[in-house]
Amino acid sequence: MATRLKTVNYAFVTLASLVNNTLTTLTQRTIYLPETGTKTFRSVVAHVTFDDIITATGGSLTTKTLNLRLGAAGYTSVANANTLTNSGENASFHLVADYTSHFTTNWTGASMTCDFQLQINQSTGTTTGMVNVCVTLEITYEYDDTVTTQVKTVMIPLNAPTGALATTAATVDTFPALDTYLPEASKTYRDIYVVIQGNEARNTATTDHTITLSVGATTVTTGNYEGALASDRWFRYVFDILAAGFAGTGATANFQLSATIARCNHLQAYAVVTYEYDEPSSTSIMNSVMLPMETDSPMGGTTSADFQSASRELWVQEPATITTNKVAFFVHWQQAAAIAGLNMRIGTGSFVAYTDTASVLCGSNGAMIRNDAAVTLARGRNKLNFNVYRTDTADFGFNVSGFWLVNYTSGKASAGSGAHNHTVLWGLLANGTAAAAASYTVAATAPNIPEADYFIAGLGTRLVVQPTGATMPVGFIVNVERLSGEGGHAWERGYLDIAQTDAELGAFFAYSQMRDTFNRWPNDAETGRLPIETNRRWQVFAPLAASGAFGWAGLSLMLTYHSITYTVAGTLSGSFSGTVDLKLWRYANNDGQALQLSSRSGNGAYSFTWYDNTEPVFVTAKDATNIAVSTEQVAGNTFNIATPGGSSSEHSFVFQS
Repeated sequence: MATRLKTVNYAFVTLASLVNNTLTTLTQRTIYLPETGTKTFRSVVAHVTFDDIITATGGSLTTKTLNLRLGAAGYTSVANANTLTNSGENASFHLVADYTSHFTTNWTGASMTCDFQLQINQSTGTTTGMVNVCVTLEITYEYDDTVTTQVKTVMIPLNAPTGALATTAATVDTFPALDTYLPEASKTYRDIYVVIQGNEARNTATTDHTITLSVGATTVTTGNYEGALASDRWFRYVFDILAAGFAGTGATANFQLSATIARCNHLQAYAVVTYEYDEPSSTSIMNSVMLPMETDSPMGGTTSADFQSASRELWVQEPATITTNKVAFFVHWQQAAAIAGLNMRIGTGSFVAYTDTASVLCGSNGAMIRNDAAVTLARGRNKLNFNVYRTDTADFGFNVSGFWLVNYTSGKASAGSGAHNHTVLWGLLANGTAAAAASYTVAATAPNIPEADYFIAGLGTRLVVQPTGATMPVGFIVNVERLSGEGGHAWERGYLDIAQTDAELGAFFAYSQMRDTFNRWPNDAETGRLPIETNRRWQVFAPLAASGAFGWAGLSLMLTYHSITYTVAGTLSGSFSGTVDLKLWRYANNDGQALQLSSRSGNGAYSFTWYDNTEPVFVTAKDATNIAVSTEQVAGNTFNIATPGGSSSEHSFVFQS
């Protein structure tokens, strides 16, 4: 038995409309977590989004009550009556609530019903109430991987237009045939939903609109997006196609988008599929990971020769055959006016032009860059690249960050599919009951990785900021504490970028890349890194141009790791004596990295646990009088070391210290 960690996602059916200041229960859903035995819940976070329908003056929120319960348990309530002040615009809201304790106390068995209630009081404005109330759950828990029936979530990028939505139904992508796209055996689908999100991009227009989404014959039309205040707001809509009767898992289906008015430029779209499968019978596995990434601001410009870039590595260790499926980067940024000549690309692809028209920004702007052919994954080290530039000479694009969705299939590791690359989401900070703050410091519980051996392939944070009032933050900062005795600064920077946007209420996002800050594996030999499984504080700042409270914040850790291991082992012989210091090195990428440290007394056997067998490594051994080096080869071979030793030109950097 191995205890492992996973995150699975579920959505409630979107509530079309919410009467103002009325406690309303969404359609009940069933949560399936089929692994038998004890489950340890590490993080359960709800993301709640909704759109107002104010036609004059802007609407401020007072009561904000979010209730959840499992089965017949009493509701756990996150209630906040502090005013979230309007900025004279229409607004879309994004609230974050934590229900980890509720799941810990009340979960039993393999499935339970789950209810969610919402009460929102809009205390100002004409035509109060909300539409398009969307609630999604991110459930992170430990489980026994020896059980037959297991559950997982896969996130699948879907194409969306690079300009405005068409006003008649337009096929923008092919929804995959899930029965064949997902290779695991004996699948039972527990939730399938599509998320579209982006900026309304009204460009001063005041006409209302709706959006229609279709996957095959399963269709929904959103609630009415009010346009009276000409607000370019960031919105999210969740279409639970399984609850709506989608039965096309055995065949491809057209994914269609349209709007009653040509707007909502360069939306983001992806599907979330949560399904049970038979683990012992599965020989091929879908690996789906979510990797945060940031890029320095502003966007490049003003030609394609002067682009801004960002990249991150993804290490693939699953057995052959590796087949890249769907890959996309979902980018967020801020602007104060429409950006001309916006172009983006990923991997080796060509630049793609995006038509941008958002001019009265109420929250973030965003787009997605989907190009499955631009990235070809293989076992070992892979690089994911993103480039962006604009021809605009006055509007530059700031606070640029986002996340990758990467899907690839592989064989199944001998340790089981739970050892594969997978992403877990760990809530650090949620909206609480207090008033809006100028900063947040949270003493978060450290992530607990249950495996003794693991390799962190991706690590970062996701920040959601819901401001209050008409004074917007001038930047976003995420810090992590360096404890006494860990050396260096008291606080390490996780994310820092400036903001530029209109002073209007809306939801804002920032994604950090923090793998360089923390240990990448147990016994990481690189000095100055922080242990990931240590309790430490986190800080969030979103400073205003003048003193004051910016609003509420939600912060999550995004961790992608695998626990596939190999052995680097051999025997010391010759004249080693006393304490022999052993060090595992990698030089394959000209990086000269010390990977792990160990020691033993005199001659004899030694071993390291390592997490890759595609790039050569070697071992050095040093006692009081001798130093010697093994041959350079991939893990799994024999690394014998004998004295007398010496340095070769290839490894001379080892001995210069």
